[in-house]
Amino acid sequence: MGRPAGPTRDTKRLICERALEVFAEKGYAATTMRDVAAAVGLREASLYSHFPGKQAIFGAAVEHQLDRLTQALRSRRALAHPTDDASAYLADGPALTEVVLASYEPFFADAGIVRLRRVLEGARHADPRCDELYRTVFVERPLELQRAIFSRLVDAGLFSPCEVDLAARQFHGPVFLALCEGTPWPEARRLVERHLEAFLAQHRAKE
Repeated sequence: MGRPAGPTRDTKRLICERALEVFAEKGYAATTMRDVAAAVGLREASLYSHFPGKQAIFGAAVEHQLDRLTQALRSRRALAHPTDDASAYLADGPALTEVVLASYEPFFADAGIVRLRRVLEGARHADPRCDELYRTVFVERPLELQRAIFSRLVDAGLFSPCEVDLAARQFHGPVFLALCEGTPWPEARRLVERHLEAFLAQHRAKE
């Protein structure tokens, strides 16, 4: 069992959330510990009693958002890890559409995940660590999940045999482009629905 939430954990969570807001507004490099302390409503010295520095706050903020992302995906039976149960993707019709939409909605509509993407986008060209995080969260992990899903669909006989890595890139590519363009979720949702319909027509096993 995890430790019960207490004042220290609540304060750290608040720091992570407020810090990410400041990072998204000012950029990671330009943000100071004083900026974060002001956003949280703490004295700068008090902030150091929770975190040793800005890098530690940023790392904790990233971890907090990724934990939230995992919980959001799993709460709607969408894959968050390649070893998760992918049976929801064996459905058809509206049930399949719902789980595919659930796989992408947090990336477009969750304020914390959107802020994280903006921070990493702004810092990735100057900071290799941010570039690695950006690629992991928004490119490599989604592709890994898509490969797991398509492998399951092929094994179940629902998809025609295909090169699953290529199929994963074909499916994730247009959605990732919409993400990079800052497409609002209602518009992106319609894109995903149309894209899924066309993709199924191409890859679904013929009876």
